[in-house]
Amino acid sequence: SGAAFAVQKLVNKKLPYSLQWSLLLAGAAGSLASYVVTRAETQKCSDFWIYLETGKSPQELAMAGRVSQPAENLPSPEDREGTAALVRRNKYGDVVE
Repeated sequence: SGAAFAVQKLVNKKLPYSLQWSLLLAGAAGSLASYVVTRAETQKCSDFWIYLETGKSPQELAMAGRVSQPAENLPSPEDREGTAALVRRNKYGDVVE
């Protein structure tokens, strides 16, 4: 947001507006840039995690048609063997109480 503020100071000479608006726009531009970078880095981390778990990239899994939606709240194999208790599971297979 510091770079956006500096650019706005230069633009302010051609199109005058108050310091408050300049700070608001710089903060908004910085927040947007931060969001874009964070989203991209999070996606890379998620893709790497999938690769570590499966040995294939998410693109390879999508091409193979093996990307399935997580089955939430389905009984685990242990529950299907005769245990009548209902166990809720999240999309990662962890038991949710």
